[in-house]
Amino acid sequence: MKLDKNQQKKLINAIYISSNGREYKTKKNTIYKVIDKAFIHCDFLIVNSQKLVYRIYIKNYDYDDIFWEIMQMSSNSKKNDSLRAIGAFKAPSVLLKKGEVELTEKYEEQAKYLVGLVDECSHNFMEKYDIDEYVTVYEDGMDKKVLKCLAYIHMNNIEQAIKIAVNSINDGNRGNYVNGGKAFFEWIQML
Repeated sequence: MKLDKNQQKKLINAIYISSNGREYKTKKNTIYKVIDKAFIHCDFLIVNSQKLVYRIYIKNYDYDDIFWEIMQMSSNSKKNDSLRAIGAFKAPSVLLKKGEVELTEKYEEQAKYLVGLVDECSHNFMEKYDIDEYVTVYEDGMDKKVLKCLAYIHMNNIEQAIKIAVNSINDGNRGNYVNGGKAFFEWIQML
């Protein structure tokens, strides 16, 4: 079913209302919250007025603080938590689930489904894994080496983070994030 612009706004509004009822905060088609030391966020988008596409993520809340300190941007730690979800310069996250849902006019049902899915995925992950351990052992996403560096630093194993950075640079990968003329892995080597 195709939703017109007004119907799409109603759906997004329903997602915001449903997420607010479960203590999520919202910003630009993203819902997020902190549970214990985990930062959970979900990006969603309506595509072709026909489907809702979503991606659910998790990361250790401290990863952003570590990332910003490494990248010489520590003042970001004092800013709103939405920066951890939608900022251009933020620590990468572990992708828990991605998918899409065909749109209907049952906005509240779809909103509850999405927010419930975020709750379920994050709960199941946290029940099964420690975030640092998962990142260092299993993570295989796009920014896996950056994430692994952050996890090792979080576990006070700076030596291992530096080793990953050196190997990455030797392989021609400086890291996707650059500040002050230095890329992420170059900053890591300076720790």
